[in-house]
Amino acid sequence: MPVAESASVLAVIVSYKPDHARLLALLESVAGQVNRVVVVDNGSSHETVQYLRTLRARLDFELIEFEQNRGIAAAHNAGIRLAKDRKHEYVLLLDHDSCLEPLCVTALLRAHQHLRDTGVRLAAVGPQYRDETSGMPAPFLRYTRWRSVKVYPRNALDTVEASVLISSGSLIAVTAIDAVGPMDEGLFVDGVDWDWCFRASSLGYRLFGIGGACMTHSLGDSGLRLWRWVIPLHSPLRHYYAYRNAILLCRRSTVPWSWKLHFSSRLVIRFAIYMVLAPHRLQRCRFILRGVVDGLANRSGPI
Repeated sequence: MPVAESASVLAVIVSYKPDHARLLALLESVAGQVNRVVVVDNGSSHETVQYLRTLRARLDFELIEFEQNRGIAAAHNAGIRLAKDRKHEYVLLLDHDSCLEPLCVTALLRAHQHLRDTGVRLAAVGPQYRDETSGMPAPFLRYTRWRSVKVYPRNALDTVEASVLISSGSLIAVTAIDAVGPMDEGLFVDGVDWDWCFRASSLGYRLFGIGGACMTHSLGDSGLRLWRWVIPLHSPLRHYYAYRNAILLCRRSTVPWSWKLHFSSRLVIRFAIYMVLAPHRLQRCRFILRGVVDGLANRSGPI
């Protein structure tokens, strides 16, 4: 294990109705990069649970089985509690539709330790990821007072400061989680990572993207191609959480105004695109409107 000599890392993989081949590829990519792996299954089918049990016997990971979908935040928190119980120093959060490249965790860990040693009050570090749908490397985002800036690492040695990191691939010290607090289970799925990052920033903690750490990641069930852009397309149900949680986050003082302006305008534009180009438009519209109503009513938790 490349990191075992210097730190103890628990990888927390959240699975929910995963593609079995993709989940296996993720587990194989993580093996040897961390000290221990736990898969938290969020109420998948009996077939998937049986598949996970079979894999566990072969690949030696721990398995937490939720009987129903309790949301990604609850799954993360279950893995984080296990990390604390087992005295691990770090957690590596992963979605079932990500896949690490070799030495990804080593690069994250070295960068984390270097930044910490130079006096940075560090919340998390995250890898440069390539979107599986578009095939393009995704930028890190930095929010100024009134706008968002896309930042790309210049090379494998570059470390860039970011305002947010996606949860998948994030390496977080357990001590930082103790200081910032757990993931917000009321958000259920969308915006959980943004909320945690913004809470961390409000307390003076910083986040960094690491150019030498790489992974692939899927941002949606499919994608809508619009000229040179590919817009991730989730299920209609996910639209409910995206729009509801955006409104919930806009009500929070820890969230910067630039994010509120940028993300709200993006969701308005995407609504127009969904209503013209996406399949199941009426169903999508109903879920989006319900999400807006519940967000304005300050409702959280599962739908």
